[in-house]
Amino acid sequence: MNNDVFGDLIAEAALCAFSKLTCKSGKPSIRSNGVQEWTVMASVVAIMDNETIEPLTIATGVKVMPNRVRAFSQGFIVHDMHAEILALRLFNFFLLHECAKESSIWVEQGGSNAKYRLKPSVKLALFVTEPPCGDCSMEYLASSLDSNEPWTEEAELNDQFHRGRNNFDRVGVVRTKPGRPDSLISYSKSCSDKLCLKQLTGICNTTTALIFDPIYLDYLVVNGVKTKNFERCFINRLSGIEPIVHHLKLLHYTNDGYEYHKAQDKEPSPVSLLYIVPSQFVQVLNNGIKNGAAAAKNKTPKAGTESIICNQSFITAFNKLISTPSTIASPTYLQLKRSQVNRERLKNIGKTTLQNWKPTDDDDFSII
Repeated sequence: MNNDVFGDLIAEAALCAFSKLTCKSGKPSIRSNGVQEWTVMASVVAIMDNETIEPLTIATGVKVMPNRVRAFSQGFIVHDMHAEILALRLFNFFLLHECAKESSIWVEQGGSNAKYRLKPSVKLALFVTEPPCGDCSMEYLASSLDSNEPWTEEAELNDQFHRGRNNFDRVGVVRTKPGRPDSLISYSKSCSDKLCLKQLTGICNTTTALIFDPIYLDYLVVNGVKTKNFERCFINRLSGIEPIVHHLKLLHYTNDGYEYHKAQDKEPSPVSLLYIVPSQFVQVLNNGIKNGAAAAKNKTPKAGTESIICNQSFITAFNKLISTPSTIASPTYLQLKRSQVNRERLKNIGKTTLQNWKPTDDDDFSII
């Protein structure tokens, strides 16, 4: 199948599923002052051997929490609410619930060491309505803004830390969110960098990686990204370690029916939508917890306010799935993460290769 046609079919399926969703609280709205909101939408889309295309998860979002929130998060707050990252986190939640079924269209046992695996007949694409922030989208961003001048704050101009649009002329480097110079520092890596790293580790998270063989994205479906920029970001930056890289393939699409694109006269939506398409499950996030939930400033959120895709919720869902929760021997979340030796090894290789990967502060909590 022609790649452009293939990209169009994936985009059409994701946009159609999003348009049919009637939940208005999670979609951009017109504010009381008449200003229209915008947001980015992303979808993890399954492609079957018989060419059936089915969106599995859909998410929207453009926000990121400041790094200082990690001091009191205790695993209850979702820090990175960019659409791509939310769609992938929601896919991991989807995986756990597929494992709990007697039979699943998407997953099966039979992986290495009796693990689960994504069925071999399934490939995955990530559809996004805007180029991923960071290195992949620098040229696109420069051409789409009224002003493409770089940030010039003295504190930001150094070779160790590229934040948003500082050192705008530098490409092939790790960048952090958010993309505004007046935002509090997050240290959360750009979507370009996170997706680049997932070509090594796969898209499973700390919990699903315990019971699944690695699962990789096969395609990135997006408009506005030139092939040379895609190859620099996702291929050339990892050129020295090809044997352990599952490279993404770029697909473009032409039929864009998305109505919430960014524009100079629009404001970013403060909320994020989570939508699991097969089960019709919907949740809306605001500031990293469920929209409408009360949260005390600089305090750990109360039980019941957390999202289904926060780290605490993943541990809870995982413990419900396995027969003996005590099989998680690690006493804390970070120790559990670091106990996955091969996954940590691949992450470290990727971070070293990409260079200047400044870590976020820890967000740890007890799990036993």
